Amino acid sequence: MSKKKAQGTNLLYQLIGEARGYDDVIIMGRGDPDFDTPAHIVAAAKDAMINHHADSTPPEGLLALREAIAARVKRVNNIDVDPATEVVVTNGGQEALFLMVLAVLSPGDEMIVPEPNYNTYADSLRFAGGVKVEVQTYAEDDFRADPADVRAAVTNKTRALLLVSPNNPAASVISPPDMRAMLDIAIEQDLIVIADDIYDLFVYDDFEHVSPASLPGAKERTLTLNALSKAYSMTGWRLGWIVGPADLMARVRELKAAISGGASIISQHAGIAALTGPQDAVEMMAEAYRRRRRLVLDALDAMGIKYGLPQGGQFVFADIGFTGLDSGEVAQRILTEQHVLAYPGSAFSKDRKDYLRMTFLQPEDQLIEGLERMKVAMANIVAER
Repeated sequence: MSKKKAQGTNLLYQLIGEARGYDDVIIMGRGDPDFDTPAHIVAAAKDAMINHHADSTPPEGLLALREAIAARVKRVNNIDVDPATEVVVTNGGQEALFLMVLAVLSPGDEMIVPEPNYNTYADSLRFAGGVKVEVQTYAEDDFRADPADVRAAVTNKTRALLLVSPNNPAASVISPPDMRAMLDIAIEQDLIVIADDIYDLFVYDDFEHVSPASLPGAKERTLTLNALSKAYSMTGWRLGWIVGPADLMARVRELKAAISGGASIISQHAGIAALTGPQDAVEMMAEAYRRRRRLVLDALDAMGIKYGLPQGGQFVFADIGFTGLDSGEVAQRILTEQHVLAYPGSAFSKDRKDYLRMTFLQPEDQLIEGLERMKVAMANIVAER
């Protein structure tokens, strides 16, 4: 019996497992920042280990942290929330997205999802018994989701609309006019908006991030997630949040209490320090990503590889369809032959077998080395055609 090919998240973990076996591997696929967690955040965690390790925390999180989150979403996202009833602290963005989907969808309900999109949303839909209704986007449009296509996808079973901006893996940003048009559809069709703002601090050139819940008529129907993992290099700390209207958040809190209870007390104290302390490390990281993004784009241009312009986030979605191979095969070849890990687009959407997701989350010298190795692997693949 032939071995079944891994797909989706399982394919990514399979590649990660192989990558760990190479001493000289260069990671250009996984979305984990390479910077250290800022020192004042670590210091707050150390203090919490000594002085607060036995403290209890409600399922929705410490009030001081919820207040800091409320202040942050007001300052950065222009969203007003009540920390007592409209904020829930989560175990990272991953739990947040599952809680949002489970809170909103019942079996058979449809959620409109612009594609490509983060693969875990498909996983959460399966858990909820929901149905994913895909709206396709294209590299020649920089993966812009057309509101007209979203409107055409609405049926009498549609319950929710997913808006991830900046997007993962395509790095597109929903423009203010398009965001307004999307929300008009949600209001007209009485849809819940599930918004993912996790890359809101990383937007490039003249592009502008708009949080859906900040626009008139949207807050009362929008759940918004974010996390500390990307902006503060805290991936392993597992701390995120959801904000939204009190009626929807009551369901989120109920699910949070039943599934996992409160997040780590140590991480919560670290989160307070992250949100209320100095922000210079965030600004430093954002500037580094701007430089690295340009390095990757210049290298892809030199290789003749097309892509949708990454307007935000930490990714480039590169078109390798000219090789004639499935992206899983191309990613495997690059990893095995040159010890460079890029993610196959097919792991994010079954229709994206012609793409690789690349990140710029490595020091510049390693990025340059990884891109040179990738160039060799791609030349070998093309020579075999």
